[in-house]
Amino acid sequence: MRSVALISAALAFIVYASACSKPAPTPEDVVQRWQHYIDYNKFDSARLYSTELARSYIDFLDAITQGDTSEVYDTVLRNLQCDVQGDSAICHYLIEGEFGEQVPDTLILYKVKGQWLVHQVEGFIVIPVDTLAPGDERILFPEDSTDTEYQ
Repeated sequence: MRSVALISAALAFIVYASACSKPAPTPEDVVQRWQHYIDYNKFDSARLYSTELARSYIDFLDAITQGDTSEVYDTVLRNLQCDVQGDSAICHYLIEGEFGEQVPDTLILYKVKGQWLVHQVEGFIVIPVDTLAPGDERILFPEDSTDTEYQ
């Protein structure tokens, strides 16, 4: 009798624990959360859903806001669809602009240690300075046109 009660209690606990555990966020969930954190200038939270490459984009955004977190946006993502292949996902969606225009955008996600992370932001490329050829430094910082001599 006692063993039946013990087995019933163990079974009830397993059912309860299964019901309480939340499924891992899908790539679509991660894109929505990540964009929300970006919109509200919660860059530290957005970094938790980012690989190192995507963190460079967040660092860029953080630097241009210069600590001014008062301006927030509510980005509306339309037709969000992610194509998952193994531990990679490519997510396409439309961002609804301030005036109702819809701009296509894409994020690439990787699954790292069982969690989906934003990896690459379309259109954002970091050019490491140490990979420039000699003389290419001016690509990043071109000469001021007032320094040119005219004849």
